[in-house]
Amino acid sequence: MKYGQAKYGAFKYGTEVEFAQDKFPDIQRYLNLITSEHQNKPKLAAWLAAPLSILDDGTSLANNLSTYFDIDTAVGVQLDMLGDIVGIKRTVNFQPTDGSSPVLDDTTYRLVLHAKILRNMWDGTLPSLYTMWDILFTDAYLIVRDNQNMTMDAFIIGLSSQLQKDLTTNGYLIPKPQGVQIYCSYSDTALFAFGVESTDLKGFDEGTWSSIF
Repeated sequence: MKYGQAKYGAFKYGTEVEFAQDKFPDIQRYLNLITSEHQNKPKLAAWLAAPLSILDDGTSLANNLSTYFDIDTAVGVQLDMLGDIVGIKRTVNFQPTDGSSPVLDDTTYRLVLHAKILRNMWDGTLPSLYTMWDILFTDAYLIVRDNQNMTMDAFIIGLSSQLQKDLTTNGYLIPKPQGVQIYCSYSDTALFAFGVESTDLKGFDEGTWSSIF
């Protein structure tokens, strides 16, 4: 409730003051302290509730700060503030090839923030890179090859949008050592593999052949 919304007539009174107990339990607790001879005086209750609602707003904000700035639930400017802390902006440094805006929507920006946090924590090993990818994507498969010449090849199967591919190509999702060039290839179908049958790896007539692996 905002200041000024606690108006006379907005409350119902019986043997004790009722004030939206589920939404304003702290205010109700104070209003219940009104002595019995004044319990049925709505003007008094409204007068007391008006300033208490301001304090209740502050209490509610303090109690929910962890939710407002949780990366999985934050939105809008809250995500932007998290981006300042993590070290990555909502506006990417390229023009997406699907024609969408370089200013990311909340869902995509949240993915980029998660990826940036994981990249900041990366220990430089290939196993931890695969672990990070599995955290970001449960339905996309990644294979990385170190060419031992300051380049890496990455083959990705199953990214759900062109924007996700653009983010990967432009270095927003896959970590890499400083100075190493990474080359990305994509497929929307399973990759060919001998003796393996899974969602992402299939045999003849089903798997996609890749020239880089």
